[in-house]
Amino acid sequence: MPIYMCDTKEIKMFNPLKMAGDMKGMEKMLKPALEKFMNDSGFVKKTELEELKKRVTELEKKFESN
Repeated sequence: MPIYMCDTKEIKMFNPLKMAGDMKGMEKMLKPALEKFMNDSGFVKKTELEELKKRVTELEKKFESN
């Protein structure tokens, strides 16, 4: 059974594929803004944090041996 959205002059059929495309467009617009916010606010990705921890550990060992 199709879903109809009422307008003042005409009846438009609801198209879920169109809505999915619109959502994809919104995601493309919001993703860079979200990434910028995450970077500016000090959040880091877990993989980046693990790499930094590993590097700090390596440097600590290097300084202890000298």
